[in-house]
Amino acid sequence: MHLTTSRGSMFCPMAGPALVTTLLVASGVALGQGAGLPSSLVLLQGDGARVCVDPVRGDDRATGSEDQPLRSVSAAIALVPDWLDAPVAIELAPGDYADTGAHGMPPNSLFLSRRMAQGGLVKLIGRVGPGGERPVLAWEGGSSMVDVREGDWRIENVQIGTFTTRQRRGASVAGPGRLALRDVTFRLRSLSDAGLYARQGGDIALEGAIRLNEHLHESAEDETFCGIIAENCGVVHFVAREDASLDMGNGSLSASYYGCIGLGCERARITSWTHQSNCLAVNNGGRIDAHGTEITLCAKDPSNTPVGLEDDGHVLAEGARIIIEGQGNSDAIVLQKASTFFCNDVEIRGVVRTAIWAMSGSMGLAGFVGDASAIRATTGAHITVEKVGGTLAGPVEASRGATIDLPDGTVVR
Repeated sequence: MHLTTSRGSMFCPMAGPALVTTLLVASGVALGQGAGLPSSLVLLQGDGARVCVDPVRGDDRATGSEDQPLRSVSAAIALVPDWLDAPVAIELAPGDYADTGAHGMPPNSLFLSRRMAQGGLVKLIGRVGPGGERPVLAWEGGSSMVDVREGDWRIENVQIGTFTTRQRRGASVAGPGRLALRDVTFRLRSLSDAGLYARQGGDIALEGAIRLNEHLHESAEDETFCGIIAENCGVVHFVAREDASLDMGNGSLSASYYGCIGLGCERARITSWTHQSNCLAVNNGGRIDAHGTEITLCAKDPSNTPVGLEDDGHVLAEGARIIIEGQGNSDAIVLQKASTFFCNDVEIRGVVRTAIWAMSGSMGLAGFVGDASAIRATTGAHITVEKVGGTLAGPVEASRGATIDLPDGTVVR
Protein backbone atom coordinates (compact mmCIF):
# COMPACT_ATOMS: atom_id res chain seq x y z
CA MET A 1 0.00 0.00 0.00
CA HIS A 2 1.35 3.44 -0.96
CA LEU A 3 0.36 6.86 0.37
CA THR A 4 0.62 9.94 -1.84
CA THR A 5 -0.49 13.53 -1.27
CA SER A 6 -1.65 16.11 -3.77
CA ARG A 7 -3.46 19.44 -3.90
CA GLY A 8 -6.62 20.46 -5.70
CA SER A 9 -7.92 17.00 -6.65
CA MET A 10 -11.03 15.84 -4.78
CA PHE A 11 -14.26 13.97 -5.35
CA CYS A 12 -16.73 16.87 -5.10
CA PRO A 13 -15.92 20.55 -5.59
CA MET A 14 -15.24 22.62 -2.50
CA ALA A 15 -14.29 26.26 -2.18
CA GLY A 16 -10.54 26.90 -2.14
CA PRO A 17 -7.61 24.50 -2.45
CA ALA A 18 -7.52 21.58 -0.06
CA LEU A 19 -4.89 19.10 0.90
CA VAL A 20 -6.07 15.60 0.10
CA THR A 21 -4.59 12.23 0.72
CA THR A 22 -5.16 9.49 -1.79
CA LEU A 23 -5.06 6.02 -0.34
CA LEU A 24 -3.98 3.58 -3.04
CA VAL A 25 -4.90 0.04 -2.26
CA ALA A 26 -3.02 -2.83 -3.84
CA SER A 27 -6.06 -5.10 -3.80
CA GLY A 28 -9.69 -4.06 -4.15
CA VAL A 29 -10.63 -7.19 -2.20
CA ALA A 30 -9.10 -5.61 0.91
CA LEU A 31 -11.82 -2.96 0.79
CA GLY A 32 -14.54 -5.35 -0.24
CA GLN A 33 -14.47 -3.91 -3.77
CA GLY A 34 -16.05 -5.59 -6.72
CA ALA A 35 -14.37 -6.13 -10.06
CA GLY A 36 -13.78 -3.04 -12.17
CA LEU A 37 -13.98 -0.54 -9.29
CA PRO A 38 -11.42 2.22 -8.79
CA SER A 39 -8.84 1.33 -6.16
CA SER A 40 -8.48 4.72 -4.48
CA LEU A 41 -10.32 6.63 -1.81
CA VAL A 42 -9.71 10.35 -1.54
CA LEU A 43 -9.60 11.60 2.05
CA LEU A 44 -10.26 15.30 2.55
CA GLN A 45 -8.49 16.54 5.65
CA GLY A 46 -10.98 17.63 8.29
CA ASP A 47 -14.03 16.82 6.19
CA GLY A 48 -13.49 13.14 5.47
CA ALA A 49 -14.19 11.74 2.02
CA ARG A 50 -16.90 12.49 -0.53
CA VAL A 51 -18.14 10.17 -3.24
CA CYS A 52 -20.81 11.04 -5.81
CA VAL A 53 -23.32 8.52 -7.20
CA ASP A 54 -25.78 8.98 -10.06
CA PRO A 55 -28.00 6.08 -11.25
CA VAL A 56 -28.52 7.67 -14.67
CA ARG A 57 -25.17 9.06 -15.80
CA GLY A 58 -22.87 7.20 -13.43
CA ASP A 59 -20.38 4.42 -14.15
CA ASP A 60 -18.96 2.10 -11.50
CA ARG A 61 -15.58 2.28 -13.25
CA ALA A 62 -15.48 6.08 -12.77
CA THR A 63 -13.67 7.94 -9.99
CA GLY A 64 -16.75 9.01 -8.03
CA SER A 65 -16.17 12.72 -8.54
CA GLU A 66 -18.89 15.25 -9.33
CA ASP A 67 -18.01 15.01 -13.03
CA GLN A 68 -17.44 11.24 -12.99
CA PRO A 69 -19.96 9.76 -10.56
CA LEU A 70 -20.36 6.10 -9.78
CA ARG A 71 -23.59 4.36 -10.81
CA SER A 72 -24.40 2.24 -7.76
CA VAL A 73 -24.50 2.69 -4.01
CA SER A 74 -22.53 -0.50 -3.38
CA ALA A 75 -19.68 0.73 -5.60
CA ALA A 76 -19.35 3.78 -3.36
CA ILE A 77 -19.52 1.72 -0.16
CA ALA A 78 -16.87 -0.65 -1.54
CA LEU A 79 -14.41 2.26 -1.44
CA VAL A 80 -14.84 2.62 2.32
CA PRO A 81 -12.02 0.82 4.17
CA ASP A 82 -12.89 -1.87 6.67
CA TRP A 83 -11.36 0.26 9.47
CA LEU A 84 -12.70 3.81 9.45
CA ASP A 85 -11.86 6.67 11.82
CA ALA A 86 -13.12 9.67 9.78
CA PRO A 87 -16.47 10.60 8.23
CA VAL A 88 -17.32 9.65 4.65
CA ALA A 89 -20.15 11.28 2.66
CA ILE A 90 -21.80 9.45 -0.23
CA GLU A 91 -24.00 11.84 -2.20
CA LEU A 92 -26.89 10.24 -4.08
CA ALA A 93 -28.33 12.00 -7.12
CA PRO A 94 -32.13 11.87 -7.63
CA GLY A 95 -33.54 8.88 -9.46
CA ASP A 96 -34.46 5.22 -8.99
CA TYR A 97 -31.70 2.87 -7.84
CA ALA A 98 -32.99 -0.43 -9.28
CA ASP A 99 -30.32 -2.52 -7.54
CA THR A 100 -27.48 -2.03 -5.09
CA GLY A 101 -24.88 -2.73 -7.80
CA ALA A 102 -23.94 -6.05 -6.16
CA HIS A 103 -20.37 -4.99 -5.26
CA GLY A 104 -19.63 -7.02 -2.13
CA MET A 105 -23.31 -7.47 -1.30
CA PRO A 106 -26.54 -8.86 -2.82
CA PRO A 107 -28.20 -6.82 -5.58
CA ASN A 108 -31.42 -6.57 -3.56
CA SER A 109 -30.20 -5.69 -0.05
CA LEU A 110 -27.87 -2.87 0.96
CA PHE A 111 -25.50 -4.61 3.37
CA LEU A 112 -23.70 -2.12 5.65
CA SER A 113 -20.90 -3.37 7.87
CA ARG A 114 -17.56 -1.74 8.68
CA ARG A 115 -15.38 -1.59 11.77
CA MET A 116 -15.19 2.01 12.94
CA ALA A 117 -13.21 3.92 15.52
CA GLN A 118 -14.48 7.06 17.22
CA GLY A 119 -15.19 9.60 14.48
CA GLY A 120 -15.94 6.96 11.86
CA LEU A 121 -19.25 7.55 10.09
CA VAL A 122 -20.66 6.90 6.63
CA LYS A 123 -23.43 9.23 5.44
CA LEU A 124 -25.66 8.51 2.45
CA ILE A 125 -27.13 11.89 1.58
CA GLY A 126 -29.86 12.32 -1.02
CA ARG A 127 -29.82 15.36 -3.29
CA VAL A 128 -33.06 17.07 -4.29
CA GLY A 129 -33.69 17.59 -8.01
CA PRO A 130 -35.08 20.79 -9.55
CA GLY A 131 -38.60 19.35 -9.45
CA GLY A 132 -38.29 18.09 -5.87
CA GLU A 133 -37.41 14.53 -6.91
CA ARG A 134 -35.25 12.51 -4.53
CA PRO A 135 -33.23 9.31 -4.61
CA VAL A 136 -35.39 6.17 -4.40
CA LEU A 137 -33.97 2.83 -3.28
CA ALA A 138 -36.05 0.61 -5.57
CA TRP A 139 -34.53 -2.87 -5.48
CA GLU A 140 -36.85 -5.80 -4.74
CA GLY A 141 -36.88 -9.29 -3.30
CA GLY A 142 -34.34 -9.06 -0.47
CA SER A 143 -35.02 -9.91 3.16
CA SER A 144 -34.62 -6.21 3.94
CA MET A 145 -33.93 -3.15 1.81
CA VAL A 146 -31.14 -1.99 4.14
CA ASP A 147 -29.27 -4.35 6.47
CA VAL A 148 -26.93 -2.75 9.05
CA ARG A 149 -24.66 -5.06 11.04
CA GLU A 150 -21.70 -2.97 12.27
CA GLY A 151 -20.51 0.64 12.32
CA ASP A 152 -22.19 4.07 12.28
CA TRP A 153 -24.32 4.81 9.22
CA ARG A 154 -26.60 7.70 8.34
CA ILE A 155 -29.23 8.03 5.60
CA GLU A 156 -30.78 11.38 4.77
CA ASN A 157 -33.39 12.65 2.37
CA VAL A 158 -34.20 9.44 0.48
CA GLN A 159 -37.19 7.19 -0.18
CA ILE A 160 -36.88 3.50 0.63
CA GLY A 161 -39.15 1.31 -1.50
CA THR A 162 -41.62 1.87 -4.32
CA PHE A 163 -44.66 0.23 -2.67
CA THR A 164 -44.45 -3.22 -4.22
CA THR A 165 -45.21 -6.49 -2.42
CA ARG A 166 -41.59 -7.59 -3.04
CA GLN A 167 -40.40 -4.83 -0.71
CA ARG A 168 -41.45 -5.89 2.77
CA ARG A 169 -38.84 -4.83 5.32
CA GLY A 170 -37.14 -1.43 5.17
CA ALA A 171 -34.11 -0.94 7.43
CA SER A 172 -32.99 -3.75 9.72
CA VAL A 173 -30.31 -2.99 12.32
CA ALA A 174 -28.60 -5.53 14.58
CA GLY A 175 -26.00 -4.72 17.23
CA PRO A 176 -23.37 -3.40 17.22
CA GLY A 177 -24.70 -1.57 14.15
CA ARG A 178 -26.14 1.94 14.42
CA LEU A 179 -28.26 3.77 11.86
CA ALA A 180 -29.43 7.38 11.88
CA LEU A 181 -32.26 8.47 9.59
CA ARG A 182 -33.31 12.01 8.77
CA ASP A 183 -36.23 12.97 6.49
CA VAL A 184 -36.73 9.45 5.14
CA THR A 185 -39.90 8.09 3.52
CA PHE A 186 -40.80 4.39 3.35
CA ARG A 187 -43.05 2.85 0.69
CA LEU A 188 -43.33 -0.84 1.58
CA ARG A 189 -46.01 -3.54 1.57
CA SER A 190 -46.43 -6.49 3.92
CA LEU A 191 -48.91 -8.23 6.18
CA SER A 192 -47.00 -7.57 9.41
CA ASP A 193 -43.39 -6.54 8.66
CA ALA A 194 -41.50 -3.37 9.55
CA GLY A 195 -40.13 -0.31 7.85
CA LEU A 196 -37.78 0.02 10.84
CA TYR A 197 -36.60 -3.07 12.70
CA ALA A 198 -34.07 -2.87 15.56
CA ARG A 199 -32.98 -6.16 17.09
CA GLN A 200 -30.23 -7.70 19.22
CA GLY A 201 -28.98 -4.37 20.50
CA GLY A 202 -29.27 -2.52 17.19
CA ASP A 203 -29.80 1.25 17.43
CA ILE A 204 -31.92 3.36 15.07
CA ALA A 205 -31.87 7.13 15.68
CA LEU A 206 -34.49 9.33 14.01
CA GLU A 207 -34.54 13.01 13.07
CA GLY A 208 -36.81 15.23 10.99
CA ALA A 209 -39.88 13.83 9.22
CA ILE A 210 -40.10 10.01 9.20
CA ARG A 211 -42.94 8.71 7.02
CA LEU A 212 -44.13 5.13 6.59
CA ASN A 213 -46.93 4.71 4.04
CA GLU A 214 -48.38 7.97 5.33
CA HIS A 215 -50.67 8.22 2.31
CA LEU A 216 -52.92 5.45 3.71
CA HIS A 217 -54.67 7.17 6.62
CA GLU A 218 -58.01 7.37 4.81
CA SER A 219 -57.92 4.13 2.84
CA ALA A 220 -55.68 1.04 2.69
CA GLU A 221 -55.68 -2.14 0.66
CA ASP A 222 -54.66 -5.54 2.00
CA GLU A 223 -50.94 -6.20 2.44
CA THR A 224 -49.97 -2.55 2.93
CA PHE A 225 -48.73 -2.76 6.51
CA CYS A 226 -45.45 -1.04 7.43
CA GLY A 227 -44.61 -0.87 11.13
CA ILE A 228 -41.78 -0.18 13.56
CA ILE A 229 -40.38 -3.05 15.65
CA ALA A 230 -37.85 -3.01 18.52
CA GLU A 231 -37.07 -6.36 20.09
CA ASN A 232 -34.32 -8.22 21.93
CA CYS A 233 -32.80 -4.99 23.35
CA GLY A 234 -33.09 -3.13 20.03
CA VAL A 235 -33.80 0.62 20.25
CA VAL A 236 -35.63 3.01 17.90
CA HIS A 237 -35.68 6.60 19.11
CA PHE A 238 -35.92 10.24 18.10
CA VAL A 239 -32.89 12.29 19.09
CA ALA A 240 -34.39 15.78 18.70
CA ARG A 241 -37.93 17.16 19.10
CA GLU A 242 -37.86 20.30 16.97
CA ASP A 243 -39.32 19.81 13.47
CA ALA A 244 -39.43 16.04 14.05
CA SER A 245 -42.49 13.90 13.31
CA LEU A 246 -43.62 10.32 12.74
CA ASP A 247 -46.41 9.56 10.25
CA MET A 248 -47.64 5.97 9.77
CA GLY A 249 -50.61 5.28 7.48
CA ASN A 250 -50.97 1.55 8.21
CA GLY A 251 -48.71 0.24 10.92
CA SER A 252 -47.94 -0.01 14.61
CA LEU A 253 -45.21 0.56 17.16
CA SER A 254 -44.21 -2.83 18.54
CA ALA A 255 -41.72 -3.29 21.39
CA SER A 256 -40.93 -6.64 23.01
CA TYR A 257 -38.22 -8.58 24.82
CA TYR A 258 -36.64 -5.44 26.29
CA GLY A 259 -36.82 -3.54 23.03
CA CYS A 260 -37.56 0.18 23.41
CA ILE A 261 -39.17 2.79 21.15
CA GLY A 262 -38.63 6.42 22.15
CA LEU A 263 -40.70 9.10 20.48
CA GLY A 264 -39.84 12.57 21.72
CA CYS A 265 -40.77 14.15 18.38
CA GLU A 266 -43.28 16.99 18.16
CA ARG A 267 -46.11 14.79 16.89
CA ALA A 268 -46.86 11.26 15.79
CA ARG A 269 -49.84 9.91 13.88
CA ILE A 270 -50.35 6.15 13.75
CA THR A 271 -53.22 4.50 11.89
CA SER A 272 -53.70 0.74 11.73
CA TRP A 273 -55.95 -1.02 9.24
CA THR A 274 -54.58 -4.56 9.55
CA HIS A 275 -56.44 -7.18 11.61
CA GLN A 276 -54.82 -8.02 14.96
CA SER A 277 -52.62 -4.96 14.85
CA ASN A 278 -52.86 -2.56 17.78
CA CYS A 279 -51.45 0.93 17.21
CA LEU A 280 -49.18 0.56 20.25
CA ALA A 281 -48.35 -3.10 20.85
CA VAL A 282 -46.00 -3.71 23.77
CA ASN A 283 -45.26 -7.04 25.46
CA ASN A 284 -42.64 -9.24 27.12
CA GLY A 285 -40.65 -6.45 28.76
CA GLY A 286 -40.93 -4.00 25.88
CA ARG A 287 -41.33 -0.26 26.41
CA ILE A 288 -42.52 2.83 24.58
CA ASP A 289 -41.51 6.28 25.89
CA ALA A 290 -43.58 9.14 24.49
CA HIS A 291 -41.36 12.00 25.78
CA GLY A 292 -43.78 14.92 25.38
CA THR A 293 -45.11 13.90 21.96
CA GLU A 294 -48.66 14.55 20.78
CA ILE A 295 -49.71 11.11 19.53
CA THR A 296 -52.84 10.41 17.48
CA LEU A 297 -53.89 6.75 17.37
CA CYS A 298 -56.60 5.25 15.16
CA ALA A 299 -57.32 1.50 15.01
CA LYS A 300 -59.60 1.30 11.97
CA ASP A 301 -60.51 -2.34 12.66
CA PRO A 302 -62.93 -2.15 15.64
CA SER A 303 -61.59 -5.46 16.94
CA ASN A 304 -58.17 -3.87 17.43
CA THR A 305 -57.09 -1.76 20.39
CA PRO A 306 -55.29 1.57 20.03
CA VAL A 307 -53.11 0.80 23.10
CA GLY A 308 -52.57 -2.88 23.88
CA LEU A 309 -50.05 -3.97 26.53
CA GLU A 310 -49.44 -7.45 27.92
CA ASP A 311 -46.82 -9.60 29.62
CA ASP A 312 -44.84 -6.81 31.31
CA GLY A 313 -45.37 -4.23 28.54
CA HIS A 314 -44.95 -0.54 29.37
CA VAL A 315 -45.98 2.84 27.97
CA LEU A 316 -44.59 5.93 29.71
CA ALA A 317 -46.13 9.12 28.37
CA GLU A 318 -45.42 11.76 30.99
CA GLY A 319 -45.72 15.18 29.39
CA ALA A 320 -47.29 13.65 26.28
CA ARG A 321 -50.82 13.88 24.91
CA ILE A 322 -52.45 10.76 23.49
CA ILE A 323 -55.44 11.29 21.21
CA ILE A 324 -57.47 8.15 20.47
CA GLU A 325 -59.83 8.31 17.51
CA GLY A 326 -62.46 5.71 18.34
CA GLN A 327 -63.90 3.57 15.56
CA GLY A 328 -66.38 1.64 17.70
CA ASN A 329 -63.50 -0.25 19.35
CA SER A 330 -64.24 -2.39 22.39
CA ASP A 331 -61.41 -0.78 24.35
CA ALA A 332 -59.13 2.25 24.02
CA ILE A 333 -56.41 1.06 26.44
CA VAL A 334 -55.89 -2.51 27.64
CA LEU A 335 -53.29 -3.62 30.22
CA GLN A 336 -52.67 -7.30 30.87
CA LYS A 337 -50.25 -9.36 32.96
CA ALA A 338 -48.18 -6.87 34.98
CA SER A 339 -48.14 -4.09 32.38
CA THR A 340 -48.07 -0.35 33.10
CA PHE A 341 -49.46 2.75 31.40
CA PHE A 342 -48.90 6.36 32.49
CA CYS A 343 -50.29 9.38 30.65
CA ASN A 344 -51.68 12.54 32.22
CA ASP A 345 -53.50 13.73 29.08
CA VAL A 346 -55.62 11.22 27.18
CA GLU A 347 -58.30 12.46 24.81
CA ILE A 348 -60.84 10.02 23.39
CA ARG A 349 -62.70 11.08 20.27
CA GLY A 350 -65.38 9.03 18.59
CA VAL A 351 -66.76 5.82 20.08
CA VAL A 352 -65.02 3.28 22.34
CA ARG A 353 -66.92 1.18 24.86
CA THR A 354 -64.20 1.06 27.55
CA ALA A 355 -61.70 3.86 28.14
CA ILE A 356 -59.20 1.75 30.10
CA TRP A 357 -59.23 -1.86 31.26
CA ALA A 358 -56.50 -3.29 33.49
CA MET A 359 -56.09 -6.86 34.66
CA SER A 360 -53.64 -9.42 36.07
CA GLY A 361 -51.65 -7.12 38.36
CA SER A 362 -51.27 -4.31 35.84
CA MET A 363 -51.14 -0.63 36.84
CA GLY A 364 -52.46 2.38 34.97
CA LEU A 365 -52.56 6.12 35.58
CA ALA A 366 -54.60 8.18 33.15
CA GLY A 367 -55.91 11.72 33.05
CA PHE A 368 -58.78 12.17 30.58
CA VAL A 369 -58.97 15.57 28.92
CA GLY A 370 -62.62 15.15 27.87
CA ASP A 371 -65.20 12.43 28.41
CA ALA A 372 -64.37 8.90 29.54
CA SER A 373 -66.48 5.80 29.03
CA ALA A 374 -66.25 2.63 31.12
CA ILE A 375 -63.28 1.99 33.43
CA ARG A 376 -62.60 -1.58 34.50
CA ALA A 377 -60.01 -3.36 36.66
CA THR A 378 -59.78 -7.00 37.66
CA THR A 379 -57.46 -9.65 39.14
CA GLY A 380 -55.29 -7.44 41.34
CA ALA A 381 -54.89 -4.57 38.88
CA HIS A 382 -54.94 -0.91 39.89
CA ILE A 383 -56.05 2.19 37.97
CA THR A 384 -55.66 5.79 39.09
CA VAL A 385 -57.90 8.20 37.19
CA GLU A 386 -56.12 11.50 37.72
CA LYS A 387 -58.79 13.67 36.08
CA VAL A 388 -61.85 13.62 33.86
CA GLY A 389 -62.30 16.94 32.08
CA GLY A 390 -65.74 16.00 30.75
CA THR A 391 -68.24 13.33 31.75
CA LEU A 392 -67.37 9.98 33.28
CA ALA A 393 -70.03 7.90 31.60
CA GLY A 394 -69.07 4.69 33.38
CA PRO A 395 -69.60 2.14 34.57
CA VAL A 396 -66.59 2.00 36.92
CA GLU A 397 -66.04 -1.61 37.94
CA ALA A 398 -63.38 -3.34 40.06
CA SER A 399 -63.36 -7.03 40.88
CA ARG A 400 -61.19 -9.86 42.21
CA GLY A 401 -58.86 -7.73 44.33
CA ALA A 402 -58.56 -4.81 41.89
CA THR A 403 -58.93 -1.14 42.84
CA ILE A 404 -59.75 2.08 40.97
CA ASP A 405 -59.00 5.54 42.41
CA LEU A 406 -61.22 8.33 41.06
CA PRO A 407 -60.39 12.07 40.96
CA ASP A 408 -62.84 12.89 43.79
CA GLY A 409 -61.05 10.51 46.15
CA THR A 410 -63.48 7.63 45.75
CA VAL A 411 -61.88 4.18 45.76
CA VAL A 412 -63.78 1.47 43.92
CA ARG A 413 -62.98 -2.09 44.99
